[in-house]
Amino acid sequence: MTTSPHDHPFTRLRAGTRQTLDQDLDRFDPAGHLWHQSEIHALTVAMAARRPLLVRGEAGCGKSQLVRAAAAVLKGRLHVEVIHPRFEALDLLWRFDAVQRLADAQVRDDNGRSLLDPTNVRYVRYGALGSAIRDAEGGDGAQPLDVVLIDEIDKADADLPNALLEVLGNRSFKADPLDRVHKVPPERMPLVVITTNEERELPAAFVRRCVVLNLNPPREEAALKRWLMERAAAHERLNVVDSAVRETAARQVLADRVAADKAGYPKVGLAEYIDLLMALAELTETLEGEARAETQRDWLEQLSAYVLVKNARQDQDRSPVPATAT
Repeated sequence: MTTSPHDHPFTRLRAGTRQTLDQDLDRFDPAGHLWHQSEIHALTVAMAARRPLLVRGEAGCGKSQLVRAAAAVLKGRLHVEVIHPRFEALDLLWRFDAVQRLADAQVRDDNGRSLLDPTNVRYVRYGALGSAIRDAEGGDGAQPLDVVLIDEIDKADADLPNALLEVLGNRSFKADPLDRVHKVPPERMPLVVITTNEERELPAAFVRRCVVLNLNPPREEAALKRWLMERAAAHERLNVVDSAVRETAARQVLADRVAADKAGYPKVGLAEYIDLLMALAELTETLEGEARAETQRDWLEQLSAYVLVKNARQDQDRSPVPATAT
């Protein structure tokens, strides 16, 4: 998709717009995303500058959901790679199944022919970034751009971000077992979004080459409560939860965040808030009116601690936040 300032997909977005996200049976449940101006601006400059977008923020603050929403806007495929401590830079591009190749070399079919694939095509598995580049190189300007999510890059060693810069800068890589170079022109380069939970400091050279969006929730309590409730309202499934119950649950999140912060424990946030409201919606879906609201209040009082209190040293048998603000 070749774009200009006049037809850039993200420039057509407006803050406050709700984006419906369909279910991905392999990875994601249905959801709703509420677009904010900072997200629109960050995606706009990342795509226009053809730079990766680095999204910073605490766990569960909506980083992956933002990438899903971006893919929905571009109408392209979403390629996802979740990083783990043993992840190697090459895994983003391709993996070679040497075990399968060895097994095929030792087996023959009923006609006495070896099962070995001399081209190695059968043994190469492309990673998220590799498959996106491979698919894009044969495309044309009419096809939508794909989006690559590289999730939790802070779990990787420093060599992964540095190696990633080289691939993104060249817009190409070589699949050695196939002796093939994949390369895309600038206008066909997939949008690459990288997330970090800030568990490990990233190389300065890598951060400098990224567009950066800080997605951490507001620090001030009133703004944080509003932030939680706005994002919950973007999920159509949660409209059945009484508004007063949603507010009480938000204040419970705030209270537990304060308690966890004082004790030095990881804080709960948006993900836990959405989980709690989803549970209330599920448990009361057959009820209506005041009966549903009253039952939701009861369930909230009984169940909130098991969603919002995470550390073994915290007390789950605690008094609920009252239903009205103090």
